[in-house]
Amino acid sequence: MRYSLFGRVGAAILLVHAVSGCEKLGIGKQTPLSDGAPPEQELLKIDYMSSAESGTPARKLYTHVEEARTCGDFELAMRWNRPPNLEGGPFHRKLIYLSSGIPADLPERSEVFITATVEEGETLPSGSARWYLRMQDGTRVQAIETESFLQKQEQTAQDGKWVALVQPNKPQRILCAQGIYEGLIGKDPEQDKKIPLVSVLFAMDRPQTVTPKARKAHR
Repeated sequence: MRYSLFGRVGAAILLVHAVSGCEKLGIGKQTPLSDGAPPEQELLKIDYMSSAESGTPARKLYTHVEEARTCGDFELAMRWNRPPNLEGGPFHRKLIYLSSGIPADLPERSEVFITATVEEGETLPSGSARWYLRMQDGTRVQAIETESFLQKQEQTAQDGKWVALVQPNKPQRILCAQGIYEGLIGKDPEQDKKIPLVSVLFAMDRPQTVTPKARKAHR
């Protein structure tokens, strides 16, 4: 299938998550020192991304994360929208950020944000997208995005400017995804063993590095 997919639906999901988490920040009263949100000066890196007031004084939220030029920018926006030390989102849990391995004690059904390199990707007969990813420590992960969500992205892509999934099946692209950790129930394509499986709620792919030409294209 053609991956000219605009992430507005996914961004809306992420915004709902963000607002729920932001309500717990208590900004305007007393901000917890250990919420884990990045320093505000770091947000200068992503000042090109759309934002809006959250309803909480002096607290903006990034409303179109699909505008992110890199997965690093996407993660920075998410860490601001969903500080890692605070519970939030529709599941009322912490969003766990992972790039180097899956903790052995990570509970199933945990909400995660994963960043990894694409080894291979494909569209299954069911219409779902499946990827095999490699994390920084070498851990292989299977990730699956459902057909219904892909269809919603496709529908909202018609008049969209920004795309979340560009070449997601191309090896060596970086895939960053928010999803649910399902446990060691994935299938390793090369060995007869189980690997971590993540059910993807929202994903985007970006190149390993951003060239000047790519930066200009995102302006």
